[in-house]
Amino acid sequence: MSNPTPRLEDALCLTEAECLLIDPRARAEDLFDQCETRLEAASNLMMTLSTLDAPGACADARDLANVALPGRLLLADSLDLLMAARRVAKGQAAPARKGGEHG
Repeated sequence: MSNPTPRLEDALCLTEAECLLIDPRARAEDLFDQCETRLEAASNLMMTLSTLDAPGACADARDLANVALPGRLLLADSLDLLMAARRVAKGQAAPARKGGEHG
């Protein structure tokens, strides 16, 4: 019995309730590329945050939250993409689910 062609309706949400929708037809290389893009963006956010200790720079709680939330979302997306890419690369169908808590 052959595997049915993946459908967009079977898109993945592996980690977060508010997740990135991953097309189950995507190639592993494309998923890895998107993962890398989001990791680089998160890294750049952290670089920006690390420069706030320069003389005259000050960050308040709102500034930190404005960096932390996008960083969390980028990292969650990266994890979803990495997990999906690994499964595609191994030739496994990833189970679709609605998301859940990080554990």
